[in-house]
Amino acid sequence: MNQHFMSLVLGLAQQAEGALAGKLPPGAEGLSAVDARQVGQALIDTLGMLQQKTAGRLDPDEQKLLDEVLTALRFRFVQGASAS
Repeated sequence: MNQHFMSLVLGLAQQAEGALAGKLPPGAEGLSAVDARQVGQALIDTLGMLQQKTAGRLDPDEQKLLDEVLTALRFRFVQGASAS
């Protein structure tokens, strides 16, 4: 597995997870929980775009990582919407 690809996917996933939990980086303290969810959604959409653009060109481990990360984040996003 390409370490740079893995780092990119996991980094974006970690940022999305943090945003969905309401934890934003320094400088974004003024954003509301709704804004944080929108940041999380944008990061999930970015990973989805990456999945579409790399379709058929990833090795099996890279594809599995991206699929599993996206599934988990999308599930978490939907859970957060139903909890609101």
